[in-house]
Amino acid sequence: MDIDTDIVVASVADERRNKDVEMAVNRGIAAAVLAGIPEGMRVMLEAGVPKEICTRVLNSQTRRRASDWH
Repeated sequence: MDIDTDIVVASVADERRNKDVEMAVNRGIAAAVLAGIPEGMRVMLEAGVPKEICTRVLNSQTRRRASDWH
């Protein structure tokens, strides 16, 4: 039953990554509010957030997820 174990491990890893991205996006949004969009972009990119996500959340508040800082 190693397959079951592998699936559980992969699921936990994905869940943690999503939480890490969520926190990085929120830090980036806060940095953008306080120091400008380029700083918000830098914070998110350095944390490993994909560029397309950075662009989406920084360019349009209406395209942010409910969990994103507003």
